[in-house]
Amino acid sequence: MNPTVSYTDPGLMLGKTVLKIGQVILVILALASGYMAYLASEGMFSGWNIDIDSDLLWLFPNAEPQDWIFYFSIGLAVKFLIWVGFLAWLDRKI
Repeated sequence: MNPTVSYTDPGLMLGKTVLKIGQVILVILALASGYMAYLASEGMFSGWNIDIDSDLLWLFPNAEPQDWIFYFSIGLAVKFLIWVGFLAWLDRKI
């Protein structure tokens, strides 16, 4: 048992609970973004008509709408996983 953790402090337990709930929500969002990326890679969004700003077209000049959805979903999934790591680090520091 860790002697530095006080189980009588309700603020500590509330903080740890909020962090765990946040981690679970972020993992679910990362999985949903990964699934959207999978669907985009399989061509499920090929019928969508997405207008991309002309300033962004230099990144991927011949990209289809499902490619943009794929890149956006992968970016979101990576962001969510970075936030999960930050919350796990913060949970250890509390």
